[in-house]
Amino acid sequence: VDESWTPQMHLTQEERDVVEAKGTVLLLGRSGTGKTICIINKMEHDRQTKSKNKPDFSQLFVARSRKLCSYVQDAVGNNEVSSFTTFDSLVNRIEASLSGSTNQNFRQSRHVDFSRFKNEFYIPVYPREDI
Repeated sequence: VDESWTPQMHLTQEERDVVEAKGTVLLLGRSGTGKTICIINKMEHDRQTKSKNKPDFSQLFVARSRKLCSYVQDAVGNNEVSSFTTFDSLVNRIEASLSGSTNQNFRQSRHVDFSRFKNEFYIPVYPREDI
């Protein structure tokens, strides 16, 4: 843990644990639980502590809402290592990049939106009652 990093606002210990967690973070929770504050601080923390040592360091923020993406982008600030997109836009970009390399179209039954991801992957793999 880098002791020189100081969050912009007071974080609870649980929030600070999320911010300082190693690796990729997926936050799910009800409105007003601090998810956005945690991820904004995590992005800044990681950028300050990791981008200096890793020239290929990059961040991707994905949300269902364009408004939330814009809010987080404004809070984090424009920089060369952070990208912001909606889930639907990310899926469309992936699908477009794959369609150029194959002649097959995705079958509708294989389409994965956020709801399907949550219900068929996330909840079975990470069963919790508070999701």
